[in-house]
Amino acid sequence: MKFESTGHILRSLMVAGMATGMPCAWCSVNAPATATQNSAAPKPRQNDAAALLKRGEVQAAIAAYRRAIAADPHNVKNYYGLAIALDHAGAFHEERSILERALVLDTSYPPPHNQLGLLDIKEAKPEEGEKELEKAIALDPQYAEAKNNLGVLKGTAGDLAKAEALFREAIAEDPDYAQAAENLGLLLASESRLRETGPMLQRAVELDPKKVDALTANAMVRMRLGDTTEAIREFHAAVASDPKRAETHVNLGIALADSADLSDALSEFTEALRLAPNNGTAHYNRGRVLGEMNRDTEAKTELERAASLLSNDADIWSALGAEQRKTGDKSAAVGSLRKAAELEPKDAKRRFVLGQALQESGDTERAISEWRAVLIIQPEYGPALYALSRALTRERPEESKELQTRFLKLQSLQRTIDQVHMTANDALSEASRGNFGASISGLKAAMAQCGDCDAAPQLHKDLGLVYCRSGDLKNGESELLLADKLMPGDKDIAKALEILKSK
Repeated sequence: MKFESTGHILRSLMVAGMATGMPCAWCSVNAPATATQNSAAPKPRQNDAAALLKRGEVQAAIAAYRRAIAADPHNVKNYYGLAIALDHAGAFHEERSILERALVLDTSYPPPHNQLGLLDIKEAKPEEGEKELEKAIALDPQYAEAKNNLGVLKGTAGDLAKAEALFREAIAEDPDYAQAAENLGLLLASESRLRETGPMLQRAVELDPKKVDALTANAMVRMRLGDTTEAIREFHAAVASDPKRAETHVNLGIALADSADLSDALSEFTEALRLAPNNGTAHYNRGRVLGEMNRDTEAKTELERAASLLSNDADIWSALGAEQRKTGDKSAAVGSLRKAAELEPKDAKRRFVLGQALQESGDTERAISEWRAVLIIQPEYGPALYALSRALTRERPEESKELQTRFLKLQSLQRTIDQVHMTANDALSEASRGNFGASISGLKAAMAQCGDCDAAPQLHKDLGLVYCRSGDLKNGESELLLADKLMPGDKDIAKALEILKSK
């Protein structure tokens, strides 16, 4: 999400909680130097300076604002304009001094408080920044930019509920405020509230069709919702808006690869690397696509480069190890897969694959050790149960038989869960068509199949939501309360229960 002001805009980070590719950064852009909502009509000299700044002629704008101050030393807007121009020039110390002089002239003028708040945040003084932003809002309760900025600050601190409220207030004050719409969309995305996210990000894009971050985020939401065609269209639009940004080409390439368009995906990753030769993510994705195309020598070269640039990324080492296994480079594969396992030692799959590579290289004892480690991490990891039972057939036949029994039991349970999921999915399809009676019957059948299997909490949640949609709020609440005990902290359940309490 982004801070918004007529001056410098800060970069801050949040965890977005979304699947592959979803943005987790509240990124920064340069905002135009425009008057805030409550600014009076500027003097001609101030107008000239603002026009210069808008054209990117920063030093000329600074000089023009200084002349405006000399001609009208009591006009607070001239000082504020100079502060914004200094911000664009990176002269933050003088900017602060000028803003403070502006407030000496008129402490009730909100924009300098907003800008001082951003400077404080930039200098890692969030408490001071919050106070200044709150002063700006107190002076002008309709100050949408200050509410947006305070929302970003609250979100960065983890108070997402307050951040959401502030973004919604900013949008209410200014329905055409694209930045606040984008920020709210990204916050909703961070909570996986994708159905709410899409319309908000689409609104941001409608307000500013060239807004690359909103286009990208909206495309990623569409990918999550399975609308790949529209996602690719929006990724293309993001590339067209900013063709020199490597990340936009990477995002488009990932979407194309996911839709099995490997040739065009490869072209996008290649272009990203032309723009940014040291972009490790682009090397990684280009390597993955080359591997899918069986261009293995090139794939290994790309993945090796990615690993050298992003040496702490376990996924890259795993992909490189897989490619090395594919080409028969057993020793190198073990080394790469061991690096991945060292980076994420609690990842059962990485440890299992390392065991496979060790066995292929002839080191069965170490393979057995890795598979034992896998079963400590995840006792019911089927592939490790099977592999270990096979490896111990001669040396430890009794243990091998016990492992095989566990594996067969796990297979039987998995077949049950698969059947439960099929029944539940059919039932939810009925609900989507408005056949709530059939949906409720189907979900109850899935519960009977499941018993106390791992799918039970989700089934209670789904049944509760379908009951509510059918109008049976009493049974809906009963199922949701049970689901809440089984899945504490689930936001969908909490929101539904909150709505039920208000009725």
